[in-house]
Formats: sequence, structure tokens, C-alpha cells
Amino acid sequence: MGPVGKANLRWGVSARHAGGFAALGVCVALTLGCSASPSPARGNGGSGNASGGMGTNSLGGAPANGGTSTSSGSGGAPANGGSPGNGGTTTQSNGGASGGTTSSANGGTSTSSGSGGGGAPASGGMTGAAGACQMAKYNFEPKIPTVYVMVDRSGSMFDCLSTTNPEPSCKTPEDTSWVKLKTAALTVIDSLQGQVRFGFASFTGTNPASGGKCPMIDQVDPALNNQPKIKTLYDSLPFQPETTEQGKKFETPARESLDLIGEKLLADTSPGDKYILFVTDGQPDYCDDANTLCAPDSVVAGLQILKTKGITTIVMGLQSALPDLAPGILQSFANAGAGQPTLAPLKPNTDAFAFYDQCNGVAGWHADLVKSGKTAERGVTLGEYVTTGGGTAKLYAPSVADQAMIATQLGTALAGVKSCSFDLSNVNGQSIKVDLNTLSSASVSIEGKSVPQNATTGWSMASASQLVLNGASCDTWRSPENNKIDFNFPCNTIIFE
Repeated sequence: MGPVGKANLRWGVSARHAGGFAALGVCVALTLGCSASPSPARGNGGSGNASGGMGTNSLGGAPANGGTSTSSGSGGAPANGGSPGNGGTTTQSNGGASGGTTSSANGGTSTSSGSGGGGAPASGGMTGAAGACQMAKYNFEPKIPTVYVMVDRSGSMFDCLSTTNPEPSCKTPEDTSWVKLKTAALTVIDSLQGQVRFGFASFTGTNPASGGKCPMIDQVDPALNNQPKIKTLYDSLPFQPETTEQGKKFETPARESLDLIGEKLLADTSPGDKYILFVTDGQPDYCDDANTLCAPDSVVAGLQILKTKGITTIVMGLQSALPDLAPGILQSFANAGAGQPTLAPLKPNTDAFAFYDQCNGVAGWHADLVKSGKTAERGVTLGEYVTTGGGTAKLYAPSVADQAMIATQLGTALAGVKSCSFDLSNVNGQSIKVDLNTLSSASVSIEGKSVPQNATTGWSMASASQLVLNGASCDTWRSPENNKIDFNFPCNTIIFE
């Protein structure tokens, strides 16, 4: 479309984000209406060559009727006006001695003069203010999110759920967190693989000090319709060996693995938001059996760094029963991954000084401190913490024994990757800008229910081309059962450039 700003046009827009998780929405349709009431466009009318005036039909109106003669000679027969167009004005002509030529234009005016026949009617064009808006549909593809499903493969994932382990690994695979999670995850990934670019990473490691390798990551690069490749790898991964020997038993190098997967996501040039779905039982380490206070501090720091780089981490905790973990450790991970204020994952009767006091001598923690560039002194921590409050990021914590619950919560978590920000700056090459002074006449609805205009809990415009759902409205939109959103902007609120 041309430089419509010169014609002072105003456009209306209705946007529908459809799809389902029904999907996460793969196409947003914008239905546009336009009105040319401020200044009608004109075609090339004909002109008479006599002393009579000119009759004009512009974008409709009643036919022009011949007027009286105003020349010094005798007046000619009245000019017959063209047929009316759609809306517009009518100008009465003065009859002339002889008829002029006529012409018509799409969306233009019809003109006749003199005693000749009336001009041809105008056709097409935009309707006037009194008419209904014409509609034209524009489509654009939203940016598809990329999600790495990153699964803890440490030894505790292979413990029996319903009985005490007689051996290092459970003899009944179906009774382990590993198998129940895998079955649920593959089902959910299959249902969403057309709307999300899924990657997969399983992480573990063995103690290098005893001849092992840390970390060990098996992964599949992100792509649409990626479930078959993910399933092939997932099914091929063996259980932990029948041993508790250092250098052979499976460990949990979460921070190192998050760093590596984060690098792969940052190197991925596909448009769209990037996420890690971090599935863990909450006991990270450095592939050793060091103080369990230390590695969680490293993990929090890693998650916070990823968030500053544009990667959001969603945390699913499999409710480990290990007694020496800090209370609230999984919530700390969830808050850090979402960029929210985070409480330190401290054990009872300790404070933040314990990290340096107890961990500076732990090789993994000290290495992360050096890498951070922070000063090695008492009171320093790897993560950034608040002393009270803390965030409220959603933590998914299904019962590991309940496969259906795992599937439901996985589905809910992945539905949350739906964006609450809608970019209207490029729709088929056109930039839509909203007149921020006319927002009171616009409306937004989710599944037919009105969303208030509110920068805290409703919708707002972050800029003239970016609509944002805030707070509770964003949460409502991200619920798996909600798949339709409508933006309704009257014609006078939208400007195309």
C-alpha cells in the first residue's frame, strides 16, 4: 500500500491469535477496516467547453442536476449527472451550451457538464464516514518459541519410587522417576511439536578425579516436529550402572550443563523467545560428593545470567526426598530462572556468609567465583539474593509417582511459553501504529471475555506498535485452555505507514 499518510487515512484493526495447545497459536489474523471520511479521493472527471458549469458526483451522492444558465447567451439543456457512487458530495452544475467529456476512475468522481450526457459513475474506492468499513485481511506469523527440555539424569532419577532400592538402580524401570517422566514428556512434546521448536538435553556426569567425565550431555538440536528424534535418543539412554563407585556413578553437574545448553540457545538464530525447561530433583553438584550447600548457589547464578541474556528457565522439581537439601531450593531456582527476586537456598541455621565460609575451598564453587569476576571475600555469593520476600515464579512440582500429573504440569508449563507481547510493527511489510491518545475506544478480549486496559493487570501499549498483556491477563492468556485473543481497534485509532 502506498503512502496513505498523505490521504490522512485511518484504519481499524481486529487481531485474532488462534491455535491451540490446543495450541500455542501459529497464526495471527488482522482484519483491517479503513475510512476515508476526512478527504475523499478523486478520479479524473470530464470538463465542459461551454459557458455552463460542471456537475460532479464524488464518491456517491445524488445525481447532478442541470442548473440555470449564467452566460450571456441562452442557457443550454441541463446536464445530467452521473449515477451516484458510494457516499460523498454532490455539486450542482450550471447548464452550458454544449456537453463536455466524461471520465470515470476507480474510487474517483463522476463529472459531467453542459448539455451532453452525464458522466460515468464512480466505482470502487473507500466508503465515506456514513458507510460500513471495507475489510481487508492481513496475516503474519508469530515468532515460534524454542524450548530445550533439559532432564536430570543423575543416580537419584533411577531410584525406586514405591520401594527401597535393593541395588544402586531400581530393578523395576517403570517404578522410577526417569521412566515416568520420559513417558509424560514424550507425550506432551508430541502434542506441541508443531508449534514449538523443541530441543532435548539429558545431563549427568561422573567424577573426573576418579577417571570420569563431567559433564556428559546427550542432546538433540531444536526443530519443529522433533519428537521422533527426541524419542529415539531418550529411549537409547541407559540406566545408571550398578555401582556406587566414584568416577562411575551418575552425578548432577547442573550449572555446567545449563551453561552449555544456554550457549547453544544463544547461538540459535531462529526468531522467537528461548526457554529451558529444567527438570531436576534439586540436588546439583560438581560431579563430586562435596558440600551440598555450594552447587545450588552456582545454579542460581547460572540461571540469573541466562535470564539477563534473554533465556527464561522454567523449573520442574521432582520432589526429591533427600534430607540435606535447603528448604525452598526449587523455588529459588524458579525465581532465578524467571528473573524474579530470589532468596538464598540456605540450610537451616545458616546465613549468606556460609557460602563463602563453606564453599571457597570447594573446587567447583571457587572456579565459578573466579569466572564471575567477584572479589573473593567473606560474604560474597555467586547468586544475587534478597533477604526477605522473594519472587513468586511458578514452580511445577508434580508427584513423581503420578505420571498423569507430570504430563498435566508439563503441558501447563509449556503452554506458558506463549508470548504476552504482540508486535504490530511488521504486518506483511506494513507498520501498524496505534494512536495512543485514542486507546479508550479500543478493546481486547481473551476467549470472548473483556480484558481491562491496565498496565498492571490488563492490556497496555508498550509503544505505538507493541501491545502487552500484564499480570493476571498474561496468566489468563497462557492457560492451556485459552487459545483465542481479539484486539479491536476502531478505524480512528490505527495508522498504517
